[in-house]
Amino acid sequence: MALRGYLLTTVVTGSLAVLASYYFNRTPEIRQNRFNSAFVPAQSQARWYVDGQDYMSAVADAIEAASDEIFITDWQMNPHIFMKRPDTGVDSLYWRLDKMLLRKASRKADQGGVKIYILLYWESKVLAGMDHGSDFVQVVLKHDNISVLVHPDLNTAIHHGFEGTGWWSHHEKVVVVDRKIAFVGGIDLCFGRWDTHSHELVDDYPVHPCVAGNNNDCDRSEGKDLKYSRWIGKDYGNTFYGGVRTQLDQSMVDYIDRSEIPRMPWHDVGCSFTGPPVQDVSKHFIQRYNSHSAQPWWKIWGDEPLYLEDKEYSATPDSIGYDVQVQVLRSVDQWSTEEDHEASIYNAYLHVINESKHFIYIENQFFISSQKGVFLKVKNQILSAIADRIIRAYKDDEDFHVIVVMPLKPEFPGEWEAESGKDLRSVSYWNYLSIYSGEDSLYKRLENGKIPQDIIPQYFNVYGLRTHCTLNNNLVTEIIYVHSKMMVVDDRVAIIGSANINDRSMLGYRDSEVAVIIEDREMVDGKMNGQHFEVGKFSHSLRCHLMREHLGLMDDEEYVTSDMKVDDPLAATNFLLKVAQRNSAIYDRVFGGRITPSDHVWNLEDLTERSAIPGLVNIDLNEAKKELDNVQGSIVSYPVLFLKDILKPSYLDVLGVYVDTRGRSKTLNFDEPGTVFV
Repeated sequence: MALRGYLLTTVVTGSLAVLASYYFNRTPEIRQNRFNSAFVPAQSQARWYVDGQDYMSAVADAIEAASDEIFITDWQMNPHIFMKRPDTGVDSLYWRLDKMLLRKASRKADQGGVKIYILLYWESKVLAGMDHGSDFVQVVLKHDNISVLVHPDLNTAIHHGFEGTGWWSHHEKVVVVDRKIAFVGGIDLCFGRWDTHSHELVDDYPVHPCVAGNNNDCDRSEGKDLKYSRWIGKDYGNTFYGGVRTQLDQSMVDYIDRSEIPRMPWHDVGCSFTGPPVQDVSKHFIQRYNSHSAQPWWKIWGDEPLYLEDKEYSATPDSIGYDVQVQVLRSVDQWSTEEDHEASIYNAYLHVINESKHFIYIENQFFISSQKGVFLKVKNQILSAIADRIIRAYKDDEDFHVIVVMPLKPEFPGEWEAESGKDLRSVSYWNYLSIYSGEDSLYKRLENGKIPQDIIPQYFNVYGLRTHCTLNNNLVTEIIYVHSKMMVVDDRVAIIGSANINDRSMLGYRDSEVAVIIEDREMVDGKMNGQHFEVGKFSHSLRCHLMREHLGLMDDEEYVTSDMKVDDPLAATNFLLKVAQRNSAIYDRVFGGRITPSDHVWNLEDLTERSAIPGLVNIDLNEAKKELDNVQGSIVSYPVLFLKDILKPSYLDVLGVYVDTRGRSKTLNFDEPGTVFV
């Protein structure tokens, strides 16, 4: 009993001491850098990657070439993902992430094993009810040269209270190799993220014997003329039907029936860069690692602090990619990094939008912004900045356009009308409120700015992505989930990172995020609405690739002979709108009531009635196939009126998961759609 009392006194005393130190002895850092970032812009060489196949292959090559150390931080990591996958299917374990990292860590003694440091968001199965497999990563990657830290933990709760541990996450996705090259973007090294530009829905091929037997030394020549699976086990997934993946230690076991359910394709964007900005990303990682590993009186999942500040690796390796200027941006705070508050990603977004001259292209998983509210509000002003810029262009008679590409529905399991679909509806509520339906929506702001409603599409459009295929002799369709967090402005500047357009990512006090603003230094001749306009090689090529992919113009010959050129973004906007509308109409005719979200559905009664509407697939399969041959790419219109009568906030909003709750009141009305107060 005496020992127990002593330990309790020690813990309480230590807690008070730490809290006192935190509140009274901390000196806020004063930053003078652009966007209030901890880091300055610097010359660099950069490359972009669209979709997981290209990104993970580049990361794999960098890891394979590592000679000293590797830093990785992810929201989720699954060590049994395959980083490289031939078109004929995965035929060995060589490029599986755990095999790669353990191989580098176990390099011959005379060469010295590569030191690998991994930071993961601890998903808190108790507090948040999630299991991303972070504990499993620590088991699989147990090695003297590998340190896997998870955060937040109990120490975070003592320092920063429940908000820092219960609702906010480490959302950044970063890989740094030898402090020579850094990768930043939206792609976690986990199941479901590897994808191709064509975003296949089906993978019904067998698993290669060398993979199925977990034997990297087997004879790969056996059956070499056959085709094998590329999405193995739990990597083949569809959240809408299978829910969140569980039993992640059984990676080879499917969690949905791939003979009946198409996978949910994953569209994403990342980048890599070299030079001085790599040192800035490394510094950020080391700050986070040290703050998480050095517990004041106990250690939960930890290792010794990473004191490598005195190491300076080459900042100018072999030149790669485009000549650019890169500045590292963050969303961080005391709870997430033990650093002073920083919201430089948000500041950069506002600045670049305000300074835009002709064109803004955004891909993001969310668009939740600028809702005043009385009791629930959305504080980030990205939507307001876009609205102000469009209104200015309209008044000044400027050629200007904003394109937003986002998921047709949030990534939550369940049906729209069911209790299990409440998360689908609640997140959709805030997206729709921000863009279309709210008193502070972008559309309402543009109307208040004297822009006629029928003129708005000349300045602003939202799109989603959808694809189709034949599965087990049945025609199926699924959305392509847009997970990118990027913006290209005027084909001269790009922001790429892990930050969504919502308060969680942008405000800095909540989720930790990393992004980079990339400004072109090498310009080439281009066009903007038919007029000569110099564009940057990095930004222009990225935006063109994205448009070509969404329009089905990836084949070079088809691209050259097409009557539409994506090189001129303003000239392409009308064509993009027509293709999206035509594709949407085709999907409606072919699949009927199976297409949701839809402008024909305003409430649950509409949803029930529409679900009974047959499509061509139910009437004439051959005609349905002919119709689908006319689909061009994957771009579709984003519905404006979907469930407008019933979407409403959820009880999670009171907890501040999606919105700001300071000043909330008991008069919140969760039964009244379209409003958050009586």
